[in-house]
Amino acid sequence: MEPEKEILTEPAAEAAAATATEPAAENSVQTPVEPAAEKPEKPAKLRSPLLSFLLLTAVGVGFSAFSLALSGWEGVSWGGNPELFLWNTLPVVLVLWLLWLATGLSWLSCLVTGTVVFLLTGGNYFKFLFRSEPMLWEDLYHIREGLGMSEQYHVALTPLMIGGIVAIVACTVVLFFLGKGRPKVVPRLIALAAVAAVGAGSFYLVYLDDARYAALAGDHAQADASAYAATGMVYPFLHSAGTFWEAYAAYDAAGAEEILSQYQDGVIPQEKKVNLISIQLEAFADLSLYDIDGLSPDVYRDFHDLQAESYSGTLITDIFAGSTTETEWAVLTGGNRHRNFAYDTNSVAWYLKSQGYATNGSHPCLGWYYDRVHVNPNLGLDNYLFTENYYEQIIKEGEDVAYDDVYFPDLEQRLGEYFAASDDPLFSFNVTYQGHGPYNTEYTYWGSSYCTGDYADATSNALNNYFYVIQNTSGHVKHLAEYLDTLDEPVVLLLYGDHKPWMGNHGSMYAELGINLDTTTEEGFRNYYSTWYLVWGNQAAKDLLGEDFQGQGPDLSPCFLMNEVFELLGWEGSAYMQAQRETAHTLPVLHTKGWVEENGVLTATPSAEAQARVEEFQNLSAYDRNHFSY
Repeated sequence: MEPEKEILTEPAAEAAAATATEPAAENSVQTPVEPAAEKPEKPAKLRSPLLSFLLLTAVGVGFSAFSLALSGWEGVSWGGNPELFLWNTLPVVLVLWLLWLATGLSWLSCLVTGTVVFLLTGGNYFKFLFRSEPMLWEDLYHIREGLGMSEQYHVALTPLMIGGIVAIVACTVVLFFLGKGRPKVVPRLIALAAVAAVGAGSFYLVYLDDARYAALAGDHAQADASAYAATGMVYPFLHSAGTFWEAYAAYDAAGAEEILSQYQDGVIPQEKKVNLISIQLEAFADLSLYDIDGLSPDVYRDFHDLQAESYSGTLITDIFAGSTTETEWAVLTGGNRHRNFAYDTNSVAWYLKSQGYATNGSHPCLGWYYDRVHVNPNLGLDNYLFTENYYEQIIKEGEDVAYDDVYFPDLEQRLGEYFAASDDPLFSFNVTYQGHGPYNTEYTYWGSSYCTGDYADATSNALNNYFYVIQNTSGHVKHLAEYLDTLDEPVVLLLYGDHKPWMGNHGSMYAELGINLDTTTEEGFRNYYSTWYLVWGNQAAKDLLGEDFQGQGPDLSPCFLMNEVFELLGWEGSAYMQAQRETAHTLPVLHTKGWVEENGVLTATPSAEAQARVEEFQNLSAYDRNHFSY
């Protein structure tokens, strides 16, 4: 039986509790209790949001100063203008604040923003160096291609760039230890909203303002590259973003519909259906037009022979030394503003498919460049051949490109096989690679007999390497024409160059050759952007169409080239082609840099009437890009 428990009354319980809290007797042993360890607090100043804010602001000013120091080009720079410093610095500081407020980590904000500023500044520097063009917003859509192409050029970091990398790392470390502070939740959200509002407002009010941009560019406003260099890097880059989105996003659909409603797709009569083979020749320019000392007459002999048998003229492209797809897409779509063609988009190929044509083509290089592997089917080109799906079978192991010695004989063979097997007329759209720069400046691959002039060794080597390529390609296209002339199938051959070749950083070799590339003048503009086109027909095509394919054609923008070919063939073309035809006749050169050929004169200041027609054309083109017809 358990002993009976003692039951304490309330007063007794209180007394017991009091006794329990009394000190222990002197002779009792008590284990001392260690006080709880307190976590040392960080110094208040390290947790101060104000300190983080000030450090990030200082870092932003430093990043902007770095960018401005590398933004000049050919003696043109921002010149220390305080307003330009403000507009170049504000976006950098706003991004730093925004990332800090969003993540609470000042060091991460510094690292990310610094890296972005460094990459954009470096991209702008090297693009100016290699191609005399600035880094624009639209270039972000082709980063992969840019990185791929950069491997072919000598990319060396400058001391300032190396210093910039060190500064980014150092600032990140400093902020990691000193920039611990961040606002509390509610003030932080309010600050985040305020920074975002300032960013959006400044973009709309400042960076989209063409008048402000022109005023800050001053005397350099008429030349895009010079205007960019004269206004810094971050500011003109954001201005180019506004220009890009305004050009591609906004158009008057009702106005375009009203114009297009007056036309309908023309039908190509059976008796006029000839096979059309188009070949864009990479960086093929007729430099024999300039007085180049020691240039061998053999270099362009085959090309000139074919040109004499053709309808030919000058093509004023929108690009220089690169961005090949700008020309090919302009020819295919009849527009000079392009995006990524992620969906089916109207083109000459789609129209010809609607007329019973088979459509295909080839580019003997990697299909991922400019995403052609996905773009070309969206532009109506079927079974397009690239290195990955075809040419790797017929080139040396490890190579990425089928050069012309392989490409043209294979093209002849495939055309012969098609004509033997199919009764459907053919539209084949092809783009070569062989002429792609840069051209080796240290030694010649094929000898130095192509240009024997008295030039610096680097220039002489590059010219000889380039002119060999031209002579080799010329021989192949002449042989292709001779082969096509043996066929009973009527074939029309369209050939053109996509852009001028690279010739030294900042066009240094052109300067040595005495070729003016000052795009503020008509002569320099033509020299910078002009190539050529020719339309040749075999005897069967001449007999069928009653056309001799001879004579001098007009200067043309690439977006009007197919329209010219269709008129030569007696084809009406699509409703869009018919709607743009009056513009093609009155403004045959309509350049993305604002120049037009009006009444036979190339000018950077078109009349009000011409400008209105340009805007109508661009609106019509935007509508056609966004409203698939087939």
